[in-house]
Amino acid sequence: MDQWPGFGSRRRHEQPSPLVITEALWTQWAPRYRAQFFNSLSGPRQVGLLTSFSPEGIANAAVFSQTLHVSANPPQLGFLFRPLTDEHQGLRYCREQQAFGFHLLGGQQFEARQLHQCSAKYPEGQSELDSVGLPWQSFEHIPAPRITSALVAYGLRLDEEHLLANGSVLLVGSVVEVHLAPSMTIEEYGFVPMPQDHFTAQGLDTYLHSKTVAQLPYAEVNAEVTDPLLKP
Repeated sequence: MDQWPGFGSRRRHEQPSPLVITEALWTQWAPRYRAQFFNSLSGPRQVGLLTSFSPEGIANAAVFSQTLHVSANPPQLGFLFRPLTDEHQGLRYCREQQAFGFHLLGGQQFEARQLHQCSAKYPEGQSELDSVGLPWQSFEHIPAPRITSALVAYGLRLDEEHLLANGSVLLVGSVVEVHLAPSMTIEEYGFVPMPQDHFTAQGLDTYLHSKTVAQLPYAEVNAEVTDPLLKP
């Protein structure tokens, strides 16, 4: 049996129609429950570690799943910092250094625990990367830590900052350098396939592996969509 706040108990196979949830209901939920619900509702998404240096050279890292591909020419990525009651160390360091790194990771449960542990509120002056045992060195062209075990490591220059109505801050960074792990490949037409142990995230605390379902040609208007499992 599953407990749905406001709905009572119901079995998954006994749902005759979709659940309809409105503001009148979710405003009654506990804040943590509501946050988990809406964060997980959009499904798995990209997750990685955003890194920056403090003025003293301490390697800071924060878990980010609110990322945005802004542009390929010039290559730019966006990162959404949620409203916080206390100042976000990483945001302050990105502003001070005008540079930061972003890393995609892979592995199994241990590596997922290392990634997730970087979301803990470590005190100022304590490196998340050193605390969880992730190896790093500086990027070559920007002042930011590079995780050497990452599948993909972006070195970015801070170019734009936008304050949203709810207090969130959107940073836009231009890619200065990219480091790919030796296991990564670049296909003939530029596509970079991710390994199946590449991490994605759903909600606030759940990590998954990605898996390719299909790689399809460019969509044309007159193309026919057929089910390959159905025989003519």
